[in-house]
Amino acid sequence: MPPSTARVSELKITGASPDDLRALIVATWDRFVEAFPARRSCLAPVTVQGAWELDDRGSYDPGRRLVTVRIPGTAPNLRASLVHEFAHHMEFTCPEQHDVRVPFLVAQALRPSAPWFEGGSWETTPSEQFAEAVVQVVSGPPAHPSVLILPRSVALLRALGRPVLRHGP
Repeated sequence: MPPSTARVSELKITGASPDDLRALIVATWDRFVEAFPARRSCLAPVTVQGAWELDDRGSYDPGRRLVTVRIPGTAPNLRASLVHEFAHHMEFTCPEQHDVRVPFLVAQALRPSAPWFEGGSWETTPSEQFAEAVVQVVSGPPAHPSVLILPRSVALLRALGRPVLRHGP
């Protein structure tokens, strides 16, 4: 299959992805970008592919800007996995995301000095909690109920996505 022609400069979908997955990827990317319009300029480009064999539901390779999701899957699970991995993409491509890390840790009732990419388990790793909070910002209810996301963390990320309004000269 030819690569997606939609939003080519922002989003590339590899040939290994079936048509229904391609449509879901484009719709999910659009929702993600709409949720973070202030970050639009740092999000592109990203490549997405489906994988018939993958140990986890999804993965992100920052060096290749590549999101991979395990297929087949239900649309809600694939959507949540895509948004989760798009959040990791934002961690690596948007410098402003670094500025929100300490406030996010505080909002999650974690130590401000907690290591971002380390935790006692997947559920307690700040980076993973960030990605799950982004899922809530974009899609609503959590995909992983075992990951506790506090409402103030979701509110913080909603604010991150909005453009900064400047008044006066």
